[in-house]
Amino acid sequence: MKKKFNVRVIAEIAIFAALGYVLDLIQGAYSDLIPFFPTGGSIGIAMICVFIISYRRGFLAGFFTGLIMGLLDLMDGFYSITDSFWKTFLQLGLDYIFAYAFCSIAGLFKPLVQKAKNKTLGSVFLGLGILSGGLLKYASHFLSGALFWPKFEGQPTGERILYSLSYNGSYMIPSIIVTLICAIIVYIINSNIFTIKNCEVETNE
Repeated sequence: MKKKFNVRVIAEIAIFAALGYVLDLIQGAYSDLIPFFPTGGSIGIAMICVFIISYRRGFLAGFFTGLIMGLLDLMDGFYSITDSFWKTFLQLGLDYIFAYAFCSIAGLFKPLVQKAKNKTLGSVFLGLGILSGGLLKYASHFLSGALFWPKFEGQPTGERILYSLSYNGSYMIPSIIVTLICAIIVYIINSNIFTIKNCEVETNE
């Protein structure tokens, strides 16, 4: 029976959440210099921190790492697109609080990556998990825009969907691609960053 989070796992969650937050700040800073995304969004690799710990320690560890990153991101400032309290609550949840946490779905691919017979196969499973997590984060931002974007109040549903799909895709798709490439390169160079020794205590999945 697997044990709950131990000190080492908690420390890793804290480290990767802090590193992810710093990367998020960096990508936000240079995105502000180029106002291509005036209402939010930035291209970067902050997601990789959630992916690494999700592969190392599983879905729950990745979820908590992403959740901490989202809360830190929210505390640093946020962009609200609705005046309704409940709509704002849901929008902030989709855009900030849970957006990075959704990347932890990659942790479901952890057994496949850990047991891969070679790095080629491991890279395939790694990529599938990253694509799944990245697209889920993209879906979170897309839903927020499609449901709550005030510019399209009273407009046909199709226009809201297309705008949110294209706007959020303009930064999420490049971010997923860059993160995927960086992760695979790191994995090929040193796969131990994404895996743990069999003798270590793991967490509940």
